Amino acid sequence: MGISTEKAFDMLPFVVEIIDKLDIKTEGKRIAMRLKEADPEKAGDDLKYEIGIEIIMYVGKNMKKVKEDFFGLVAVASDVDIETAKARPLSESIKILKDIFMDKELMDFFTTAMR
Repeated sequence: MGISTEKAFDMLPFVVEIIDKLDIKTEGKRIAMRLKEADPEKAGDDLKYEIGIEIIMYVGKNMKKVKEDFFGLVAVASDVDIETAKARPLSESIKILKDIFMDKELMDFFTTAMR
């Protein structure tokens, strides 16, 4: 995707709002504890993968709470205004989000910025 530093900074407030409004840190810990209790032998990448999937499902179920932040994030990432982001096909928005989440450098930046 090749996100510029300036664009990453413009995206950061939307990411922080989504994480804050959905209390993802607390929910992630709760999910991790539940999965670890269900299978104490599970660890490493397998556990991280399952936690990630569960968090994605949690976000999906609660998306209405962060709808405007979602559109703001997609708009910044794709260099369009929010109204254009709202009007585009869902498949395009999902692809943009996938590109954001698959960008290791960008995810590292967001993680570091929120500590």
